[in-house]
Formats: sequence, C-alpha cells, structure tokens
Amino acid sequence: MPPKNCENYEDFLPIIGDFGAFQKILLLWMMPTTFIFSFTYFGQIFMILVPKNHWCRIRELEDLPMKEQINRGIPKNEDDDFKRCLRFDIPFDSDRTNTTNRTRTQIPCNDGWIYDRDEIPYESIATEYNWVCDKKELGTYSVIAFFMGSIVGCLCLGYIADHQGRLVALFLANFCALIGGLVSVFCKDFYCFAASRFVAGLALNNSFVCYFILVIENVGIKYRTLVGNLALAVFFTLGACTLPWLAYAFDSWRHYALSVSLPVAFVMLMCFLIPESPSWLISVGKVERGMKVLRKAARINKKNISEEEWLKMKQCFELKFADEQSGKKYSFLDLFKSCRRLVVIAILIISWMIVALAYDAHVRVVELFDTNVFITFSLASLVELPAGILPILLLDRIGRKPIMTAALLFCAASSLSTGLLKSQWDVTTSAIVARFFVGIAYNVEQQWASEVLPTVLRGQGLAVINVLGQVGALLSPVVIYTHHYYRSLPMFIITLLLVIGASVILLLPETKNTTLPQTLEEADKRWVINCRCRKVKDDQ
Repeated sequence: MPPKNCENYEDFLPIIGDFGAFQKILLLWMMPTTFIFSFTYFGQIFMILVPKNHWCRIRELEDLPMKEQINRGIPKNEDDDFKRCLRFDIPFDSDRTNTTNRTRTQIPCNDGWIYDRDEIPYESIATEYNWVCDKKELGTYSVIAFFMGSIVGCLCLGYIADHQGRLVALFLANFCALIGGLVSVFCKDFYCFAASRFVAGLALNNSFVCYFILVIENVGIKYRTLVGNLALAVFFTLGACTLPWLAYAFDSWRHYALSVSLPVAFVMLMCFLIPESPSWLISVGKVERGMKVLRKAARINKKNISEEEWLKMKQCFELKFADEQSGKKYSFLDLFKSCRRLVVIAILIISWMIVALAYDAHVRVVELFDTNVFITFSLASLVELPAGILPILLLDRIGRKPIMTAALLFCAASSLSTGLLKSQWDVTTSAIVARFFVGIAYNVEQQWASEVLPTVLRGQGLAVINVLGQVGALLSPVVIYTHHYYRSLPMFIITLLLVIGASVILLLPETKNTTLPQTLEEADKRWVINCRCRKVKDDQ
C-alpha cells in the first residue's frame, strides 16, 4: 500500500530543519568558495594590464632621465600628448623645443617600449611581450578566449551537474581553473596564454554556481535570500578587493598568476568533505543516497524523527519519482518544448545576457580612467558588499521583480551620467555607483533564476542561461573598445541595454515566499505567462 499524506514530504526541510547546524555548515563552506571564485573571475585583469603611459625605447638616450628621453626622442600628437607607437628616426641631441623635431622622420618603435612603472609597478604578460600598438588587441583576445571557455564549460558542466551531481561538476570546474592557471604561469607567447585562459574559463560560474545551487536547494524559504547573498556580499567583495594588491605585491605576473590559481585546490578538496544535494539525489531517483544525507542532516540539526516516518518519507519519494519521471532523462531542450517555457527561458536568457555584459563592462571600465587602477578597482569592488547585503534585507519583503527592475533602471541612469560627465573623479564616482546597482542585479538574477527553474533541470537550465550570459560578457570588451570611436559610446550602449532588460523582466513570475519547483510540471503551473502559440500545447 502506498503511504498516505505524501504531500507532507514534498518539502522535507521543515522536517529535518530548514536552517539548523547542517545548513550553517554548508554556508560556512560557501564563504571560502566565494572568496576563491573572485580570483577565478577577476584574476586575469591584472595579468594583462598595460600602463597608459608607455613610449618607444631609444637605446642611445637611456643614460638620460626619463623625461628628457621622451622630450628628445618621442613625437607629439595634435593634443600635445606624446605618441605611444612612434619615435623619431634620429633622436634630438639637445633639449630644445620640438620645432626641429617635427622636421624629422617618425618611425614605428623598433627597439621595444618603456613602461611607466609608477603606474603599473610589476611586469604583466602584456608588458613582458609588448602587447601594445599593433599587438594591443592580444590582451582583449585573451579575455575573449577566457569567456569562450566559459561558454563551453557552462554547457558541459551544467549537464554534468544535473546528471552526475552538483559536487562532481564543482570538482571538475575547479580542476579546470587549477590546470588553466598553472599552465598560464609557464606561457611565453600569446597562443599558449590564450589556450590556458580558455581552460581556466571552463570553470567560470560553475566553480561557484554548482555549490550555490547545492546550498539554495537545502535551506528553508525564508533563509534562501540570506544564504544566497551573504557569502557573495562579504567574501566575494573581500576577494575582489584583495586581488589588485596581491598583484601589486609581486614583481612578476607569473608569481601573481600562481598565487590566484593554487587556492582553487582547496575547493577541490572540499568536494570530498560535504554531502551531495539530497534534493538532486531524490529528483533523479537516487532515493537511498538522498535518505542517507537527510538522516545525517536531521542528526546534525538534532531533529528526532521516527523510523516509521523515515520509511514513509522514502516510500513517498520513490512513488513520486516513479509517477512523475518514470526514469526519464531530462535535457535542457525540455525547457523549450512549450510556448510558456520558451517565453520564460528566453526572458531569463535576455536579462542575464544584459546583466552579465553590463556587470563585466563596469568591472573593466576602470582601466580607462586616468586614476590609479589599483585604488579605483578596490573602491569599485567595495560596493559589492552593500550590493550583496541590500537584497538580504529587501528581497523577501519587497520581492525579486521590483528590486531587479529598480536596480537595472538606477544602473542605467548612473551609466548615462558616466557618459555625460566630464570631470575624471565625477566619471569615476558615477561608474562606481553604476557598479553598485548592477551588482545588486547580478545577485538577484542569480537567485531568481535558480528559484524559477525546477530541480530536475536547474543545473542545465542555469547552464544555458549562463552560457548566453557569457556571450554577453564576451561582448563587453567589444563594447568598451567603442570608446576609441567616441568616449561616451560604451556607457550609452549599456544604458540602452539596461532599459531593455528592466522592461522584459516584468513578465517573469515572482518567487517571493515560494518553495522551489521540483519537476517541470510544478514549474509549468507557476509560470502563468499567457502564450498564444499556434500548434504548440503547453504542458499543464
């Protein structure tokens, strides 16, 4: 006889404890994972930095002070700034004005470059191999290789997360980050470096998101926002603020690359110490293993549950799996098999692409400002703390949709101000404010998407969303590059995209104070978008 009242076990967290010692241990492990994730995401920025002030090396003038070398051997632009990629064929032999200098022939740098070490005090790979002038795109190409890797990684590791487990995917992601990072240290040309960054990029998102999913699936409704944002607010911020000064402390990018790669080994070891998600185990029919984790969680949370109730719970899980899934293997294509699902996943993809592009652009735009890049990056990263705390305070009171909409619109306004203002520190301040609001949107979107998608396809669904989100992030260097055509164009593009994003998310279902959907059928009932598609039946 099948057990009665199986609906009592659809949400097992109130029975085993929805935020006891078990969940707090998971949150504790989440903190170093988040800290190390910031190294994976931002680490490459400080490997490819190039000082804005760099000039052709002129061997015959090297005994002179730097200022005099530049005055004698480097021509000027029309705006009276020294050229970065040209020198005079014959250095001026006195300190007279440039009237005579302009009569001499200007030739490309043919003996290397001199870099302003007051601006960037260490050797980056870009300065070591002179990725400037006709090679200035190589740094951007290496970033594109990193995001190309993230696209492949999101697809492959997202599939693994739903079919082999959250921990397997987490381990493999951080293994890729470790291998890619270590290979980078030994690279001596662009192709090796780009290949190593592709491998490291495989880990992006999944080196953290897999664990994020595991934790979110195993805490009660009223604690999801706290758990989902606390570690990001504090430890992601701490890691991001640490990175520039870690680079500053070393005299070589190779030592820095080693220092940001080795910590991921800690997350790999962690995978052997924490339990797999019981929600995932039960959703794929591995009920016996799921029950072992639930028993362990109940014991740690000091919940006394009778053997009779454990037996009923197990029977209900087995019955639910047999009835609803019958051993079916889901793929991300199931998310597109009805009009309703198609609309929801399309909105999630579009909004995530816009948020990822805007976020990454505001991370990298600090390199364009005439301010100290280490100080500016740290100040901009500090806003991740309030951007993570604010959702904790407001999401469960106000809801995901209004917070997300407001964050995107305020970010659009700040981005527009960044493009319109003239004073360098006014521009920097406005950009930091925009980073704050897009940081809120980034945090809310991550949690919101995981709450909308059902457990059976949460990993693959988030993988698809993250893949196309990384396409957006991949385009951010291209958007930033448009400043060569018009200084404010990148910010104007971002403003327009953010307004579009704020508009489309109004159609998404609100998930405040709702349990996570376990099956596609449960999710369909909650996705109440009205679709009128011919010849397509929504699964009801």
